[in-house]
Amino acid sequence: MLRVFSNIRRNFLDEGSGVRYLRYAAGEILLVVIGILIALQIDSWNDDRLDRIKEREYLVAMLSDLDKDQKALDLAIEGNNVLLDRTAQLLSLLSEKPDDPAGRRMLFIHSVAYTYWYLTVEFSELTLSQLEYSGGLSLIHDGMVKDSVLQYWQGMNRCKSQYDGLEKYFHVHEARQKRVFNLALGRQLLILFEEDYFNMLKTPDTFEVLVPEGPYLVDDDPKLLAAYYGDVLFYRTALNNVVVFISEQKRLAESLASLIRERYDLQ
Repeated sequence: MLRVFSNIRRNFLDEGSGVRYLRYAAGEILLVVIGILIALQIDSWNDDRLDRIKEREYLVAMLSDLDKDQKALDLAIEGNNVLLDRTAQLLSLLSEKPDDPAGRRMLFIHSVAYTYWYLTVEFSELTLSQLEYSGGLSLIHDGMVKDSVLQYWQGMNRCKSQYDGLEKYFHVHEARQKRVFNLALGRQLLILFEEDYFNMLKTPDTFEVLVPEGPYLVDDDPKLLAAYYGDVLFYRTALNNVVVFISEQKRLAESLASLIRERYDLQ
């Protein structure tokens, strides 16, 4: 083929037709440019096809992550709501200032059992991390889905921030609790929770057999009990904030999963 073009070029030069040669040369250049453009377009189509494959792979993985997150969020919401109810009872008992053994026993159980810990959410961040570090977020061509992914990401970080705040209030409460209660009497409770911390969600009557008789309060100074009441109140408020934020995160997870399935025809 190159020999053919070379012969045509030589014939034009031999015939001395400069204009005809220039026309030929321009045509040859145009053919080369068109060939390059076609090759570039083919490469672009192929790159776009590969991007769409990667995009679907990311979104399929994200649906799996969202399914795990929704289950974890449901569990945390349900469990923390139980703890909110029990800590409300603890505040009520503290405000009553019981001076009888039965009342102090119930106060002790509520304090040890229902402020032992709280339910956290371990988000499935693998796909989001891959999108962040690989620049894969740009692969998501649907604007609504991309915005929804960013909202979920931001919401996840807000939840983590709320958990950080809750942990600080927990440790403040924990320090005061050690000054108020004789925690040695709660040894069997603590062993039970260490085996499975979901045991803390059981009703108070299930714990009574695990708590022996004894001096439940190390110090029943009214000022100390009032300070402990404040610690529990702030701790419970922080726990309630966590429930509000993870409930919103659950809504974002459901919305994002529904949007991905709808816009990309995924099940």
